[in-house]
Amino acid sequence: MRKGHASAVRSRLTFYERMEPYLFLAPALLIFCVFLIYPFVRTNYLSFFLTDKYGQAKVFWAFRNYTDIFKDKSFWISLKVTFRFVLMVASGGLIVGMITSLLTVKKYIGNAFAGAVYAMPVAIASAAASMSFKMILHPTNGLLNILLGTSINWTGNANWALYSVAAMTIWLTSGINFIFISAGLRNIADDLYESAAIDGAGYWRKLWHITLPGLSPTLFFQIIINIIGAFQSFSQIRLLTRGGPGDATNVIVYNIYKNAFENFRFGTAAALSVILFIIIMGITLMQFKMEKRSVNY
Repeated sequence: MRKGHASAVRSRLTFYERMEPYLFLAPALLIFCVFLIYPFVRTNYLSFFLTDKYGQAKVFWAFRNYTDIFKDKSFWISLKVTFRFVLMVASGGLIVGMITSLLTVKKYIGNAFAGAVYAMPVAIASAAASMSFKMILHPTNGLLNILLGTSINWTGNANWALYSVAAMTIWLTSGINFIFISAGLRNIADDLYESAAIDGAGYWRKLWHITLPGLSPTLFFQIIINIIGAFQSFSQIRLLTRGGPGDATNVIVYNIYKNAFENFRFGTAAALSVILFIIIMGITLMQFKMEKRSVNY
């Protein structure tokens, strides 16, 4: 009877009533298609062509853009730099977010103010932060050199440039890590800590056996977000170092920008974008495969 009644109700629905949910979804689907699906398809298409300076496909190049990339020594240098940068930023942002979250998990005078300070980077645009750090890292009158009593060219020295940009990016990502990890800490039951204290467990044993396992879903989510965000870092590279000195900070995203908008090699830039997508997707899939062994729900 219930199945028959439900089918009768469905048959009485007007065309508008059936289409109404899709009409509400249409604006979101349109934006999704225009800004995600179409660029993705267009990028894949251009990666097989030789283009003119306006980015229009002219000559079918098949896989030659890809083979040329893999033969180019600068690509492998860029790939190495990118992985070093991602490793520093993804782990550094998570560690700083974890430390600041643990510092504010207990209630004390000034706790709310400290939390606001630690979360502040999430509200700062990377371009604005880059311009601020450009002054802080200035080789002659920058604040960091004045405090340290040195005259290091932080962004112009190949030994320091990548670490300088990574440090700034870690600070930028620490805010969102702080917010999510703080929320995760508040979801761990106090009874677990009380039971551990009765059994004689100290702070570090509680951290290792209760806090970290309880936070594992949050940490898993954050490390994925950190890695994807680090791979996509661009504005700080563009404003602080322009990929230099040499190729010291020439990450793949900036390499894509240079090929497209400086060298007008849009086909090569599109192929690099596809390679970057495959790398990020592969790392993400590997992390989801490891989820069952490392995450406690």
